[in-house]
Amino acid sequence: MNGLARRITAAVLAATTAVALSACVSRPEQNAGGDGGTIRFTFAPDPVWDYITDQGILEEMEAESGINIEASSTWDEFGVFAGGHADIVSSASYEVPVIEEETGRNTVVIGKYNMDRSVIIARADNPANTLADLKGQDISAFTAVSATLVWGAYAKKLHDVDFRSGGGDYNIIVADPQQQADLVERGEVAACVCLPEFATPGLRSGELKVLYDGKASKDMYADLVVEGHEGPMINVFLAGAEWAEENPEQVEFFLDVWQRGLQEWEQNKTEIIETYPQHFAVEAPEDVAFVQEYVNDNDWFVRDVRFDQQWADGESQVFPLLKETGFMDESQALPNFRVSEGGNGS
Repeated sequence: MNGLARRITAAVLAATTAVALSACVSRPEQNAGGDGGTIRFTFAPDPVWDYITDQGILEEMEAESGINIEASSTWDEFGVFAGGHADIVSSASYEVPVIEEETGRNTVVIGKYNMDRSVIIARADNPANTLADLKGQDISAFTAVSATLVWGAYAKKLHDVDFRSGGGDYNIIVADPQQQADLVERGEVAACVCLPEFATPGLRSGELKVLYDGKASKDMYADLVVEGHEGPMINVFLAGAEWAEENPEQVEFFLDVWQRGLQEWEQNKTEIIETYPQHFAVEAPEDVAFVQEYVNDNDWFVRDVRFDQQWADGESQVFPLLKETGFMDESQALPNFRVSEGGNGS
C-alpha cells in the first residue's frame, strides 16, 4: 500500500468511527422544505459557502428549486463519505482513485473548485531557488502525501531527486500548517511545502520567499505537464456514482449553487477575505490586506465549476505523472469525470 493509500485508510477509519460514536452527521428527512429532495454535502470550512449562506443566496436558490443542501462542515470528509452519510464531498483530484478503492464506493467527479496553491517557502537569505538546492536538508510539510506527493513528482521530473516522506534525499518533517513558517524563519527547517496564506507575516515582511520564482503547484503543473491547464485540483466535488446517475437534477442544482458562489467570489473576494479572515489564516489588518493582494495575483479559485472533456483529459495527466515518478502504483485505476455540456476547460 503506498503512502496515499495509507493516509486515506487512516482517515476513513478514524472518521467513520467518529460518525458511528457521535452520530454527528445524520441522514436528513427527505424533501424538507421542498419537493426536490435533499443533497447531503460534507465539506471543509469554506469562505464562499459561508458567504452565500450568510447573504441568503443559498436559501433563495433552495426555495426556488425545491432542493435543499444539508451541509456538514468537517475536515474528515472521507470517513463520512465512506459510511454513506454524504452524497457529495470534496477531495484533491489525485486522491480520488484511492478514496474509491478504500471506501468501496464508485465515484464520479462532478465539478472543480480549488487549484493546488501549495508553494515551497524558504528564508529570504537562503540562496536556494529550487528543491534541488536543498537536497539533504530538513523540509517541513503540512502532509506527508497530497500536495507533497505532487511536489515530489515535480522534483523528480525536474531535478531527478527523491523528495518524499520516510526516505529519499530529504528529511521531511510533517508539521501543523500554522507552525511551518515559524520553523523556517527560526532556521529549524530549510524550507516548507506550505499553503501561502499560512506564511503571510513572513512573506509580507520579506523575511520569507517563494522558490521556483514564486510559482505554486498549479503553475508548475501548467509548465511541466499540461500547458495552460487549470489544475491540478486540491478540491474537486466528488459524488457517489449511483447517486449522481439517479439524481441528475440535484447534481445540476448543486453545480448551479457553486457556480453562483464562484461568481460572488469573483465580484466580492476583497470583502469575503475581510469578512472571513479565519479561512485565510490571518487576523491583523495588514495581513488581511496582504492576502487580498496575493489572491488578486495568484487566485486559486476556478471561474467555472463545470468542466469539458479537454479539462478532464488535462487533469487526468496528473496520474501518469505520479506513476512515472514513483508516487502512485502503476496499477491504480483512474477516476471518472462527469463532463458538462458547455463546461469550461483549460
